[in-house]
Amino acid sequence: MLNTVTYKEFSRHLGKAGITAKEFSVLLNKHPNSITNNSKNDYIPNELGVIAALIGVMVENDIEFRNVINRLSLRKRKIRGAAKAGKFGGTKSNL
Repeated sequence: MLNTVTYKEFSRHLGKAGITAKEFSVLLNKHPNSITNNSKNDYIPNELGVIAALIGVMVENDIEFRNVINRLSLRKRKIRGAAKAGKFGGTKSNL
């Protein structure tokens, strides 16, 4: 079995940093559901797990992480899966 970051482990790292999953998503300029939906599968994508672990360690070492991340000017990604009105799956709807 592959090692993965569980949602519980992810939450523990965020707790060390003193933030919630929602605050984490805002910090990374992501939609909150894109983070919390991972709890259903009980694992977190590697990159989010690494970020959470790093900010947890930063706080333990009295390093402010918010300023570091905010300086990156992260852009919001385009929402996936949202279809235009009258379309379904990229094709015209028969409705």
